[in-house]
Amino acid sequence: MTLLAVCVLSIPAPSISAEVSMRTVDVYQGLATLEIPTDWHEIPSDLIEFYALESAEASGGRLTELYQHGFRPGDPENDFELPQILIQIKESGRLKYGQFLHLPPIESLREQGEATLQDRGGAVINDARVNNVSFDREDFSLRMNNTIDFQAAGKTIVASASFLTERGLFTVHCYAHISQNIDAAPIFDRVIDSVRIDKSIRYQPRISDRLPPMAVLVAYSVAAILAAAIFITLMVLRRRRSA
Repeated sequence: MTLLAVCVLSIPAPSISAEVSMRTVDVYQGLATLEIPTDWHEIPSDLIEFYALESAEASGGRLTELYQHGFRPGDPENDFELPQILIQIKESGRLKYGQFLHLPPIESLREQGEATLQDRGGAVINDARVNNVSFDREDFSLRMNNTIDFQAAGKTIVASASFLTERGLFTVHCYAHISQNIDAAPIFDRVIDSVRIDKSIRYQPRISDRLPPMAVLVAYSVAAILAAAIFITLMVLRRRRSA
């Protein structure tokens, strides 16, 4: 199976409006909530798992990310156009927030992130740019904004936020074609800002968390972004072949 000729945006991108009503949804077995547009629907979990496994197989095992929830407008079982939101839950252990307090200069993060995306993206990516990286001390989240230029489809804007929890990470990945970004960006901001983690696993800072700065989560995030992009690509391919 080749990824070169297929990309999530190879079908026309639907228009979206920033003037939308939102509704609150429970995810992570009730341990987190967030707001999504009222007319967006959840992608069936078994479908997400199936395509995540296919993504790992298609990448030769280099991309083994799994996703627990996904949302998009329209019928998620009939088509897989952008915009789209994927949620990833990692229970790999509590991280110390001190490593994110003093992130390296954006130029250094761009070089690291873009090299990772290019290396893992192979033939499907023309260019990848890290636009912004920041750490929010109020909700202990790493925020990233990236532009990925796919050969077969053009530029995709990716906004991601990784929230630290007492168990690991709760990450929201938001995708939109560059032509949708003016309308999609404020919606994605509302989605990310609406994330609430249950107090039972909400991150509790400790004095011992303040360590020398290391941007280890940045490398994880750019890899996860690309994995999600290829994951969506494979969903489009599978739907077309089964149509």
